Amino acid sequence: MTLSRRLIITVAASVGVAIAGVSVAMGLLARDALIEQAEDQARLVAGLIASAANRAELTVDEIDRMIVSQMEAQALAIARNLENHDHDEEEGGYEALRAYFAKLTADSAVDDIWLLDEDGEPHVRAVDGLSESWPPDLASAGIDPRVVEALVTGRRFSVTFQSNPPGGWEKPMKYVGVRASNHAAVLVGTLATETSGPGEIIGIEAALDSLAGREAIQAIWVVNDLLDLIGMSAFEGEDGPLAGASLLAEDEDLATRALGIDGSMSYLGDNALHVAAPILDRGGVATGAAVLHMDRDHLDRLFADHVKYGLIVAAAAFAIGSIIAAISARRIVQPVTALTTAAAEVDTDTLSFAPETLDPVAARRDELGTLVRVFQNMVRQVQAREEYLESMVRARTRDLQESNAQLERAKERMESELKIAHALQGAILPKTLPDDPAYSGQALMTPAREMGGDFYDFFTLDDGRLSVVMADVSGKGVPAAFFMAIARTVMRAAAARHPTPGPCLEEVNDAICEQNPQDLFVTLFYGILDPGTGEFVYANAGHNPPFVVRRPGEVSPLPMTGGMAVGVMPGLPYNEDATTMAPGDTMFLYTDGITEAMNVDEEEFTEARLEAVLADGHELPVDAVLTNVTSAVVEFAGGAEQSDDITCIVLRYDGESGDTAPA
Repeated sequence: MTLSRRLIITVAASVGVAIAGVSVAMGLLARDALIEQAEDQARLVAGLIASAANRAELTVDEIDRMIVSQMEAQALAIARNLENHDHDEEEGGYEALRAYFAKLTADSAVDDIWLLDEDGEPHVRAVDGLSESWPPDLASAGIDPRVVEALVTGRRFSVTFQSNPPGGWEKPMKYVGVRASNHAAVLVGTLATETSGPGEIIGIEAALDSLAGREAIQAIWVVNDLLDLIGMSAFEGEDGPLAGASLLAEDEDLATRALGIDGSMSYLGDNALHVAAPILDRGGVATGAAVLHMDRDHLDRLFADHVKYGLIVAAAAFAIGSIIAAISARRIVQPVTALTTAAAEVDTDTLSFAPETLDPVAARRDELGTLVRVFQNMVRQVQAREEYLESMVRARTRDLQESNAQLERAKERMESELKIAHALQGAILPKTLPDDPAYSGQALMTPAREMGGDFYDFFTLDDGRLSVVMADVSGKGVPAAFFMAIARTVMRAAAARHPTPGPCLEEVNDAICEQNPQDLFVTLFYGILDPGTGEFVYANAGHNPPFVVRRPGEVSPLPMTGGMAVGVMPGLPYNEDATTMAPGDTMFLYTDGITEAMNVDEEEFTEARLEAVLADGHELPVDAVLTNVTSAVVEFAGGAEQSDDITCIVLRYDGESGDTAPA
């Protein structure tokens, strides 16, 4: 994916996520705002109902005062009229009053009239146009005698009170009592239900009727502080689904919480939004609650409109943001693309690139322009450095060519000299044993390099015995070859002065220690064969013990004599040992280049393999024994490089007459 496309996708995705987050947040806020708007509408409805109720309460109070004033005026008129009537019971005065009171209760708004004497005892009573013929009883009408006592004793001129009939036989009356001039008292009463409630009912109904047809309101319930239903209106028609419905359980819970300290409450149902708001009196006390059902379809439509318009705005913002992102990404990526192309050209061929091609991009004043200018400077520096390095390389190439030519000539000269040295080293080593019918043998040396450190030697002493030497100088190459030549010369000189191997090696060790500046040493085996007896006396200076192959095919190494390598330190003793060779016995002397030869798996040839090759050596000619051993080593090594000089001697004792040698 290209950088431009990645930038466009990144910016567009960021804008999309931001817009989606804002849209969700705005949707939730819109939903909460709609619900809060519905709660505010419910509070307004509750306030309207409270205002209507308060106005109704004022109307009730005013009506009550007017009724009480009218009743008091009627009571005073009756009391003055009593002065014109003689109500002596013997002359039939009470009968006339009864008729008079009955007529008043029948023709006026007064429902009940009482006449009391100065002791507060009732004498006449008329109710709804009828007079009582028996003595009336205040207690049966629910009139408190204490109220009457205050009137008849003169403590009060008039009283207003409401009766409380026992047993529910009488209806509650509102009474107004006045004192007459003859110390009598008149009580005028009207039914209490006729002077209370209509104002309140008319106020709530008027408020509910004023809300009829209001948008989104399905129904309104009005309850008092005891949750008793005092008003209800459904605005879907008289036959609508909510007409006559009672307050729901969830609405009761909302109304209870609204009457408490929670205030306005709402609940979003499946079909409607339920809202409850307290109705407060003039003192701010909740005397009831208004419960509204708001049409949820209306809220859902409003919310859908908010979401729809929000999505339209979000899509427009996303499209504008994507276009701006594409333009900005193209403006940002074009310099980067030019810089990337230039970097690829520089990587392919630095010297052929022209930094001036980036000048239009380098003219920018932002970070990309700075980056391109830095890149141009770097390219110019790299080009100058490459040109300088190429000139230096050409000069050094000429110098190297001259040096290589000199080295090649030196190498050819050194190889020529090494070939000569190799030929000289091979020339100083004897090729065949001294001519004697008592023994026969053959020797071989294959150096690991041009010059070898191994050497062998055989020569006859003055008494006719055969001296055999096998040695291995530490190290390889030219130093070992020179040290080998020195050791061979010292060995021949010492052998001429000492008839036995032990003293001979002691002198050789002391002489080599005196002229050994490189601290080299030599492992050396020196033996002397008596051709007449087959006795073989030897001394071993740390060398591999030779193998003796007896006539029956038995192979065994010669015992060691415990001597240390020559050249390590002067004054060392060298012990001797001896063995007798029978006619036909073969002795194999070798260096560790045979037993320590390695194959490609870094495994050594070992002495055990050498013994197995020598097992049938008594039946073969000496040259065949030598060939078998070298062939076995070469076959074992395979393609591995020769790691050490290979040197060996095959010596066979034929007896004094020489008749036992193999054909």
